[in-house]
Amino acid sequence: MVKQVGVIVDNDFQSDNRVRREVKILREQGFRVHVLCYGYPDKTYPPFEGIEIHRIRIPRRLKDLLFLINNTLPVHDRLWTRFITRLIHANAIDVLHVHDLYMSQPAHRAIQRSGRTIPMILDLHENYPYAVQSYNWTKGWLRHFLSKPESWLEKEARYLKYADKIIVLSKYFSRSLQDKYDFIQENRICIYPNVIDFKRYEAFSVDPKVKRSPRETLLYFGAVAERRGIFDTIEILKKCTKENIDVELLIIGPVDRADRSRFFKSIQQEEIRERITYIPWIKLSQLVTYMHISDICLSPIHKNPQHESGVANKIFQYMYGKKPIIASNCLPQEELIQAFNCGLIYSNAEEYFDSVKKLYANPELRKRLGNNGFLQLHARMDNRNYSNALVSIYRELL
Repeated sequence: MVKQVGVIVDNDFQSDNRVRREVKILREQGFRVHVLCYGYPDKTYPPFEGIEIHRIRIPRRLKDLLFLINNTLPVHDRLWTRFITRLIHANAIDVLHVHDLYMSQPAHRAIQRSGRTIPMILDLHENYPYAVQSYNWTKGWLRHFLSKPESWLEKEARYLKYADKIIVLSKYFSRSLQDKYDFIQENRICIYPNVIDFKRYEAFSVDPKVKRSPRETLLYFGAVAERRGIFDTIEILKKCTKENIDVELLIIGPVDRADRSRFFKSIQQEEIRERITYIPWIKLSQLVTYMHISDICLSPIHKNPQHESGVANKIFQYMYGKKPIIASNCLPQEELIQAFNCGLIYSNAEEYFDSVKKLYANPELRKRLGNNGFLQLHARMDNRNYSNALVSIYRELL
């Protein structure tokens, strides 16, 4: 009999490449997958082949508000508990795959209400108790009071205990959880990093209509936020301009709401505004084009317990694009980049600038580092190996 998997994710699924990749793996292994997610009134959603998608229709602002106040008034949790319970009953769900720590309790309560014995897999996209404290939407006395971010340090153990299996991004995060909690044994954890699907990327092609700049181009791809180093990067661009290092900065990604005012003011500074191009969003298929017209790729995320939980997806994307990487010294990305010899690591602003200066002046080094990353990505980070590990935890539970 075909097993029914309920995937629970508190976004619209469409833009979550990690969840989409995992769902595709499960479908290919013969599971019937039901995704419970949000649907925003201002968006239309194409079907996802072979997947049943069940959407909770809600305005984006209301969704954000409910999440903000959840630790004070848990309407968000109650909403999700009700919808997950319905999903279980309507589709005879055999296992729940729940994404992000804060969704663990609503899923656990839904299982209890369903009256069924259903295992839960908890997929940790980040080190949430620390991540939430760095988010600007929790800052300011009122937001901090309503969101109570520090409470997640106390809640973490209880939420982890609800899960039968836990998926993490890296060996480092796995070790840290096992060291922290004696109830988490190695056989309870599966490591599934943000590797890319080679077959999917191989279908993408470079758009010849998008032209290179005459300047050397630094690419910042992904969510735009203070905690991700965007303002550090803008300061580096200003220093490059003052020292006649002829580079420009291409920024692609959505800006965190709490950082929007500062960001748009920063990129309009007179000395750099002609050297910055900002694109709010692109299709994933367009990324190969923008990497093609770039020379150096950046991952300047701030060093903190959250960013030490795993390697960002864009690191693997940069490697696929054969581009040299300049990255901060967050341990997982530092270890990977040094092991693969595919970029430079910095620990402060001076080293960040020196790294840009070094790669700007040395095209051969850029090429060598970029090629190293591409070759090592294919040799050591094949998605199929991690797919087998993911499927194996399902086989154990079912």
